[in-house]
Amino acid sequence: MTIWTDRLDKIKAGQANKPTVVEILRLPDIVSWQTGQVVTKWEIDPDFFTIGGQLFGGYLGALADQVMGHTTMTVLEDENVFRTIQMNVTFYRPMRKGVLWITGKVTQKTRQAIHVNVEFCDVDGTLMCSVAGIQIVFPMKPESNPMK
Repeated sequence: MTIWTDRLDKIKAGQANKPTVVEILRLPDIVSWQTGQVVTKWEIDPDFFTIGGQLFGGYLGALADQVMGHTTMTVLEDENVFRTIQMNVTFYRPMRKGVLWITGKVTQKTRQAIHVNVEFCDVDGTLMCSVAGIQIVFPMKPESNPMK
């Protein structure tokens, strides 16, 4: 167990202190996680619709970034932190209602980078959106430990 996987367990159990940005954006908690993978469920919220009546793509970027971060935590060592340096988003279908299942998977890990793919699927398993991202990994400064 690492500080990161301990945090994931707390998020899943609803016991983690959420950063303000998570509260403001109403980002969802984790449904399940294992090494290299995170699953999240989110009910589409009309508050995040565009004038055209579909989910704002920028909000999907926020959801994907959160899932990428949680997925990265499944394989991150205690002494490291990470930041998103790249996200490529592909939209396949407009999202207007229902539940999205969001799955993040580590596709490649090196000492300095973790590549994560995130898929957004409806309840029938139809792929609605996919995101390929890269997290840069670097040493944590002792005074900046996010778990303290």
